[in-house]
Amino acid sequence: MPTYKDENAKKNPWYFVFYTGEIKNGKRERIKRRGFKTKKAAEAAEAEIRTSINKGDYYEPTKIMFKDFMKEWLKSRHDLSPETVDLYETNLRLYINPVLGEVPLSKINSLHIEQFINSMHEKELGDWSIKRAFSIVNAALNAAVRKDLINKNPSNKVSKPKVRRKVMAVWEPEFAFDFLEQTKGKSRYWIAAYLAIMTGMRQGEILGLRWTDIDFDNKTLHIQQTVTKNRRIKEGAKTQSSVRSVALSTDTIKTLKEHRAIILQERLQYGEEYHNHDLVVCTNFGGPATTRSVYKAWERFIEKCKAPKITFHDLRHTHVSMLIKQGVHMKVISERLGHSSISVTMDIYGHLLPNMQEQAAELIDQLNTKLSGTKE
Repeated sequence: MPTYKDENAKKNPWYFVFYTGEIKNGKRERIKRRGFKTKKAAEAAEAEIRTSINKGDYYEPTKIMFKDFMKEWLKSRHDLSPETVDLYETNLRLYINPVLGEVPLSKINSLHIEQFINSMHEKELGDWSIKRAFSIVNAALNAAVRKDLINKNPSNKVSKPKVRRKVMAVWEPEFAFDFLEQTKGKSRYWIAAYLAIMTGMRQGEILGLRWTDIDFDNKTLHIQQTVTKNRRIKEGAKTQSSVRSVALSTDTIKTLKEHRAIILQERLQYGEEYHNHDLVVCTNFGGPATTRSVYKAWERFIEKCKAPKITFHDLRHTHVSMLIKQGVHMKVISERLGHSSISVTMDIYGHLLPNMQEQAAELIDQLNTKLSGTKE
């Protein structure tokens, strides 16, 4: 094997070099890689590159531009959903390639990464948008390291973008219920807002809910699929823990039955033209509703009620706030929301809890009074 040890190197002394057999500009093409800790690591990397050359999918990192590497890397990510691929491509087009695209992969350094982060701040992007774009670049560079195309990931030398906690927008229970009363019957998508307030479900979960997922007798629903922004019905939910059961109130069961009567009437009305996906929230012809349609209805509701501006997702927060006010245990709330652990729920909603220190102090006084009474 064409592997060698650089005796003058202070660390990672092993390297390999070999000729590919191709002739360019009258010279034999040579591939050389340095920086391996052991001879075995150098041999493994050399073997992987030879395999790539034989398959015809090898590219030289000193020559390939970062945008071309990103394109190939994204093409190899077979584990991503179509929606995630669209998200990555949008980030590449708008934020990543304009700054990093024309830089050779092998020349990317920490200064380039900092310029990339700064460019997003200059565009006044939100914290989550900046963190997401950075995560895409970071993941791609980690893949480049694993493939021995670069020795180190330059993203590791910069300060990672952080998400600052925003003030959570929630409605008071009285206003939320009044809002539902005022907007009922004003849109076929009213039921989506109702379910968000009454169950805390995510929008995609609400749009993917089927009538067969609802157990009217036992007053529960089962979240087993979602609808994406592209109206694609997707099996499963956001995470494994998001596939869950949610208990329903008596009023919620009654409201769902009223809505089901309307849907059944539409099925009869449109006959063969009706596309029956068994969805609770759907178009007139039974197809998946678009997030845009729900959003437009939501905007009309807000305007009609002159309500404080909050997002549709904030209805999930409103639901949690109402549960906390009623003294529901955080463990139950966590299960209801489909969080992976109670610590996730506490991290997001812990600040909504009442002052537990004050309550604890009062309980001590109550205990003292009780014990004093028994002595008398």
